[in-house]
Amino acid sequence: MNKLIADKESNVFGALKLIEQLYLDGEIPGYVFRNILREYQDKINVSDFVCYKKKEDGKE
Repeated sequence: MNKLIADKESNVFGALKLIEQLYLDGEIPGYVFRNILREYQDKINVSDFVCYKKKEDGKE
């Protein structure tokens, strides 16, 4: 059962990474990508995604 849950989380993470690539390619706007991430923030760590990484100067 635990493997099933882990597989589901991996699938969600993988799908979100593909959506992130659409954002990086300019195919979808940033607000759409951030809204999608907010829907899954309780299931995954959103800090793994580009729009939530801190910039070098310490600002988001």
